[in-house]
Amino acid sequence: MFLTVNLAQNQSKISNYISDTLLEHIDITLAKGEKVMLYLNKRGSHSSLICEDCQYLYACPNCDVSLSVHWNPDHLRCHICNNAFNIPKQCSECHKINLKPVWVGTQQIESLMKNQYSEKSVYRFDSDSMKNISSKREALWNLDSADIIIGTKMLTTGFNFEKIWLICIILVESELSYPSYDAAEKAYTNLRQLIGRWNRKSQETTIILQTFIPKNPLVQQLTNNNFKDFFQETLKERKEFDYPPYRQMVTLEYRHKDSKKSLAYTQKLLDTLREFDPEEEYIFLRGSSTFRKNNTHHATLIVKWKNIRKLLKNIEKTIISQSALSVIFH
Repeated sequence: MFLTVNLAQNQSKISNYISDTLLEHIDITLAKGEKVMLYLNKRGSHSSLICEDCQYLYACPNCDVSLSVHWNPDHLRCHICNNAFNIPKQCSECHKINLKPVWVGTQQIESLMKNQYSEKSVYRFDSDSMKNISSKREALWNLDSADIIIGTKMLTTGFNFEKIWLICIILVESELSYPSYDAAEKAYTNLRQLIGRWNRKSQETTIILQTFIPKNPLVQQLTNNNFKDFFQETLKERKEFDYPPYRQMVTLEYRHKDSKKSLAYTQKLLDTLREFDPEEEYIFLRGSSTFRKNNTHHATLIVKWKNIRKLLKNIEKTIISQSALSVIFH
């Protein structure tokens, strides 16, 4: 059985991300002595911006991935090209003001389940709980004995679970919010793999998919197991935004303690690349700001072309000699 729950209309008292429908099915499953699996491919917390009225998900105009909500200062940011945008006061599609940031992580879900089902064994299975060899050995025992299992993509491969009669995808939006042009494709693959894993066991497993955007094409195609439409829509978007397989793509990322020097270097790199065969149809996307990691400022330049390796051959010496420059092929 497959159920789609609209979290905008079905929320429980314990959390906006746990529906009454889910709690009812958890109660029924546990009462029968069966296991529950709660899937969320986000171990920390993540934030996206959606419109509760028209279900519009804010995406980067350059990269076609959802924008992340950042605070202090408040802004939306793309984690591919690193461009930042003001948080709108009203929806750009329907012009209403019911904009909602959504976020949730596995640790939060674990805490909620332990409070709600204190007499049951609740186990969180993600990379944060698998720090060393001993924790991996312990995980195998915990997975077998737990009543409620909470986990990330690690659950979808390499494990055989018994007596799993309820699977809930806590928030499908978390799959769409990753900074990658193929986020939707990965989301579809991950979720179909998760669902198909128990269907193959011929169990009457109940699948609950929770979302604030039930009208989203991915949600519709996932629910209907409509791979053909998903494939066609994905190729259409790839062609529109000049993503692979229609163009090759590479990200050039430069790191420096000084943000201005980091941005200046990517600008110099951009000017250099434009000198080569200027009549060719390149696409350059340079971030307008840097992102900081370990007190180092990262500036990015995305290049799309029909033959990336040929283009990069012109700056091969720079790539080899500059240790602060990373080349990331997509």
